[in-house]
Amino acid sequence: MAYDSIYEPLRRFPAMDIGKLKMARVMMRAMQAAHPKKTSPDVEIEDQLIARAGRSIPIRLYRPRNVEKAGVLLFFHGGGFIVGNLDTEHARCVDYAALGKCAVVSVDYRLAPEDPFPAAHDDGWEILNWLREGGAGDKIDPTRIGVGGGSAGATLAAGLALRDRDEGSASISFVLLMQPVVDHLCSQPSAQTFTDTLFLRAGDLPVSWRAYLGKSPPTGPLLSYASPFAASDFRGLAPTLAIIGAEDPSRDEALALASRMMADDVDVELHFFPGAPHGFEMVEAAPATQTSLALRASALIRALARA
Repeated sequence: MAYDSIYEPLRRFPAMDIGKLKMARVMMRAMQAAHPKKTSPDVEIEDQLIARAGRSIPIRLYRPRNVEKAGVLLFFHGGGFIVGNLDTEHARCVDYAALGKCAVVSVDYRLAPEDPFPAAHDDGWEILNWLREGGAGDKIDPTRIGVGGGSAGATLAAGLALRDRDEGSASISFVLLMQPVVDHLCSQPSAQTFTDTLFLRAGDLPVSWRAYLGKSPPTGPLLSYASPFAASDFRGLAPTLAIIGAEDPSRDEALALASRMMADDVDVELHFFPGAPHGFEMVEAAPATQTSLALRASALIRALARA
């Protein structure tokens, strides 16, 4: 497959290997420490521990300055359900707050395989409830909540949107899916054949799914919260923005998910980036990253203002 040379830095990431998971996490932290954390004069940033359901859930709260009552994006980082932390997509959260004129709550959810489903999902659900209850303070509007994430984080966001609908809460106003990984069966063509892609390879998908679903995979509605492609009906979901790269093993399942959502009358805005590998937004200088960031910020402003 042909890639623009600007994406070559993604080649240094190793294939997913549960046997080398400790090493991968150490490597990720070292890479994060080597780069200064992004800041913005337009955004206040605060780490918090939120006590919910008998545990403390770490979050990072980004508040846009000079916005009296901001809508909020509940955000989940990527990492195949097995790696990642609050620093993984910190720069993007700063951008969302600064450009999207909204607050962002990034969740440091529990990781598999130590904590398989529903641990990460439940962490997200508790923080969603905390937001609905006004826990983030009077500068944030608990009636204007979006959910979103990248890769595995988009999976968590979609699962929360389904549960929110099923439980009749109707509190989610917008869904942001950045290169979502949504099919635990890896049944779509790109999940079978994209074996030599940058960063994420077809062989990585079943590894992360096995770790996330654990020894006793969920069934029924619970399965759709873990693997949204398993849902039988998407009616009633909030307006959704989907960003998909062409050279991505999760490409076809993301396209199929968007198509099924459209067929069920969900308002879906879909953007497809030729030549873009999974995780392309980690290369901030790439034209696709800049274009898609502008699209995401615009969608956040429109959706949370409409809500």
